Amino acid sequence: MATAQPDKTGMHILLKLASLVIILAGIHAAADIIVQLLLALFFAIVLNPLVTWFIRRGVKRPLAITI
Repeated sequence: MATAQPDKTGMHILLKLASLVIILAGIHAAADIIVQLLLALFFAIVLNPLVTWFIRRGVKRPLAITI
């Protein structure tokens, strides 16, 4: 019974390492998409005050976003 515990612990560690490798491989494979999404989010946050300024001056939102 005492020898079964280290075997289970080793299996859990191996499973966690395998999961980590799979997750990191997925992030690496999707890196191009993730970078584009983060860049789009950055621009949306930074340019939102300018869009709001245009809207307050009577420009409709689609046109303010286009400008």
